[in-house]
Amino acid sequence: LLSRKFRPTSTTRAQQEKLDKKDVVLATCGTKGNVRLWKATPGDQDGSISNIISDFSPLASQNDDDAFGEENGGYTSLHLTSLSTTHLNPMLVAIDAEHNMAFLRMEWTGEHNADLGLVNDRSIVGRNGEILDLSVIPQTNSTTKTSDKHTVAIATNSSQVRIFGLGEAKEDEVGENSQTHLALSPRGMLDGHTAIVLSIDASPCGNYLATAGKDKTMRIWHIPSQTCVAVATGHTEAIGSVALSKKIGCYDVGGKAAENGAGAFTVTASKDRTLKLWPLPGSAVMNRWAGGKGGGNNPLNARLSARAHEKDINIVSVAPNDALIATGSQDKQAKLWKATDLSLYGTLKGHKRGVWDCQFSSHDRVIATASGDKTLKLWSLADCSCVRTFQGHMAGVLRVRFLGSGQQLISSGSDGLIKLWTIRTNECESTMDGHDDKIWALDLSPCSTALFSGGADSKIAVWRDTTKEKDDAVREAEEHNILMEQKLSNHLRHKQYEKALDIALDLDKPHQVLKVLTQIIEKDSLNNKGVETLRKHVLKWSPDKLKQILKYCREWNTRARNSHIAMLMVKAVVTIIPAAKLATLYDGVPEILAGIAPYAERHFDRLDRMVGDSYLLDFTLHSMGSLQGSNNEEYEEWAERSKLVLPPKEAEGRVQIGGSLLVSGKTNKGADSDSSDDDIITIGESDTEASSDGS
Repeated sequence: LLSRKFRPTSTTRAQQEKLDKKDVVLATCGTKGNVRLWKATPGDQDGSISNIISDFSPLASQNDDDAFGEENGGYTSLHLTSLSTTHLNPMLVAIDAEHNMAFLRMEWTGEHNADLGLVNDRSIVGRNGEILDLSVIPQTNSTTKTSDKHTVAIATNSSQVRIFGLGEAKEDEVGENSQTHLALSPRGMLDGHTAIVLSIDASPCGNYLATAGKDKTMRIWHIPSQTCVAVATGHTEAIGSVALSKKIGCYDVGGKAAENGAGAFTVTASKDRTLKLWPLPGSAVMNRWAGGKGGGNNPLNARLSARAHEKDINIVSVAPNDALIATGSQDKQAKLWKATDLSLYGTLKGHKRGVWDCQFSSHDRVIATASGDKTLKLWSLADCSCVRTFQGHMAGVLRVRFLGSGQQLISSGSDGLIKLWTIRTNECESTMDGHDDKIWALDLSPCSTALFSGGADSKIAVWRDTTKEKDDAVREAEEHNILMEQKLSNHLRHKQYEKALDIALDLDKPHQVLKVLTQIIEKDSLNNKGVETLRKHVLKWSPDKLKQILKYCREWNTRARNSHIAMLMVKAVVTIIPAAKLATLYDGVPEILAGIAPYAERHFDRLDRMVGDSYLLDFTLHSMGSLQGSNNEEYEEWAERSKLVLPPKEAEGRVQIGGSLLVSGKTNKGADSDSSDDDIITIGESDTEASSDGS
């Protein structure tokens, strides 16, 4: 039973006739695979219970594209969501037999917004089981080739092939900051195989899909109608790989020309170690079969067949010009075959374990192979020689694709990692971790804007190329840094040190911060306001910026010539912010201060020793004045202009310098005051020696 909050507002007369605010609305779902809404209109309340409401009549239902369908198992339950901060209106949640969740909302549709409909707002895909293969279906409409909306066919460990659509879904519905994100939603299911489907491949035109599996058959599906149009039988074992023609124009060829090899074809590789080529009758015939004329199980006949390998064949692929066919096998070899007669063109030898994938480049005459020996190899089609080997995976490499203009490779492996390689430098540019198990399936969208991956962990991951966004972000950051550095230089030139300090901290430039702090301290050293200025800055800084400056101080304090700046900065911090607040509110500050303390103690010890050594300098300078005799006018003039560490004191013939060192001196003056050779000074004489000399 739906509350009034679920219903859209009826503003026009036609809308009020369709749904009045007094109507009772009921939602139902079931095995038919369609969610329906029913309404009952209140009657005249004359005391009779039977006249309170009328019978329920249909109000709205899902359209055929969004409905799950009876053939897929229908819906199992229906729920009404509650209000939240992100959704002002409640939504219906329909759960189908495959554990997918569809979020539905009621809204006005039609030409004059007079009809009610259930719109699928978004979907959450349920558990898919182990994903064995997937293929991105190209968009038939050329105007959407560069969009983010894609359709992908996925083969799981079941006999059914699922079709999913990738499109935008609303994440928030509240406020101006409403966001959207990409999400997968079910688009259908292809049911026709009797055993697990192992491989799928889509045609370049986007109209046909080839599937093959353990039931030893290959099927061709018409994607728009999702019907099977042809079946190929002839293999004696499970078909492990299938590939369609890559030339889009070949699908229009029909008749005898198609049977003789001029049209499109399908290639299958089986565990019976054979390779078979099946010509397709042309798009006109297959579209007619899809319309119901001729039935859905039209047989295909193999035109060519060859024994390809001595062990199981893992992969088959077709060149972009349909001239060559490549196969990879457990016999550690990849082979190239001519599509015209399936004659051997060349053998690629070099892998130490089985070859799991091989893909042609659409820009160069090269082919890439992925092997269980943890390597990728790039081969030349001219002489079948190996030109590059890529190492980096920690386990076997299962899939490989050429990216963009053919200058890069992207691979997936049993280690659950996806790696991006640059062919020219032979280096791994990026590693993407999004899976917990083997990645069996990997495919790119035709415009290379999205990468799809699936594996044994039942996850379907969609990766978006962010190279342009990162390059733009780097360029914007560089432009911003240049602008800020120019502002910093201008502030320093005009001696606007406070503004320069904030910019230097924002740019995270410790050397510039040290330079600015030095200028501030030197500027305010005359009036002893250096620490006061620093305290004003400390009060304005956020905790993150305070931690940043303390980290700088920890680095500066390791060098003696910068230690005084660091100590003044630390003094400004610890004297303006209580210690308890620093320890509790500023996470990480106690550890930083603990790193400053050892070097600070070392610097204070050094200063202590320097002050002690300065006493000897004071005594030496004082003694130099005594050596000049009674004519010490120049010495006295120098002493008045100089500032000693501590002024000397004289008491009973002893000279006390620095407060700790006692020295005594004696000057023997002769008759001739100009004779300085007879002047004798003794240092450290005892009282006994002094008295004996006096006697």
